[in-house]
Amino acid sequence: MVSHTHVDDDRLVERVARICARADEPLPLLEHVARIVRRHIPYAVAGWLLVDPDTLLITGVYEEDVPREAHLALIELELTVDDVNKFVDLSRGRQAAAALSEATGGHLDRSARWARVYRPRGYGDEMRAVFRAGQVTWGHVCMTRKADDPWFTRREIDVMARLSSHVAHGLRAGLLLHDLDTSTDQEPAMVVLDDDGSVRTATDRAQRWLGSIACSRLDSSVVVHEVAAQARALADGERSGPPAVARTQGSSGEWLLVRGMRLDSASTAVVLEPARRADIAPLLLHLHELTPREQEVTQLLLMGMDTADVAQELWITPETLRGHIKSIFAKLGVNSRPELLARLQHQPRVHVASSG
Repeated sequence: MVSHTHVDDDRLVERVARICARADEPLPLLEHVARIVRRHIPYAVAGWLLVDPDTLLITGVYEEDVPREAHLALIELELTVDDVNKFVDLSRGRQAAAALSEATGGHLDRSARWARVYRPRGYGDEMRAVFRAGQVTWGHVCMTRKADDPWFTRREIDVMARLSSHVAHGLRAGLLLHDLDTSTDQEPAMVVLDDDGSVRTATDRAQRWLGSIACSRLDSSVVVHEVAAQARALADGERSGPPAVARTQGSSGEWLLVRGMRLDSASTAVVLEPARRADIAPLLLHLHELTPREQEVTQLLLMGMDTADVAQELWITPETLRGHIKSIFAKLGVNSRPELLARLQHQPRVHVASSG
């Protein structure tokens, strides 16, 4: 196996970020990312998967040398058998990537899919990652090595976790742009900017949500230029950093998600959509001045952990935890965990501006 340095890891993340900042359809995007990752983190076979974010069911796949019968067997096991590192658990967990060898303590035969699918076909360790933006998962990857290959290292796992949000935003942006290009029953909310900041085109809905995009005073439309600049910088390799996405309130007070993607060498598209609760939940925690510890408690509660497990996870007493929960409820104006979930989880959309 090729040995890589931390500098190599950083370069990989920056390169994937550039790819994901450009407009591309989801499956070609996954193929492009896979080619780059495979040179940095070798594996024998892999499936790069596009999923429905509400059900986590697979809706598309870029497959690398996976036998058809093995792929079907893995799908069946994923939906019917308890196992370690299931995608649904990774999607809800704190870590976006995990290896079978690490999760089983080196005893791969503790995994049903390894015993039934991988071992009979001469495969060894498996690494999985979810492509998650906030609390919403848009894709997965499952990569497997041969039985005589080294296991995936903690460093390789951490690198895949670092790629998670970039690939998620790239997939979501690709789905949005593809939908806007083909939809006939709804008006897109999109702005296309030339590199000098001039507005090439802006849909009526985008201007209703943010005001006049081309006005000499930027006002609320400054977010469009900021997001476009970040997408341009990422795609052109001028800087590293988070994906080109921001949350803002529109002119009527509704929360919007603003996402940028490079179209070509001279223009950038910015797509606006009504924000989901999962998109703004982290922002709400900041707005209501939750402490870092209260934010940790909230995230664990949202993952479905009971209070005893939360206290153990954070190494605090049940009494201390009850104090944190009382403070969280007071700051967010709720009285129970169901109310907390209803406010912060991925359920109804936040107020959407009228299309009229």
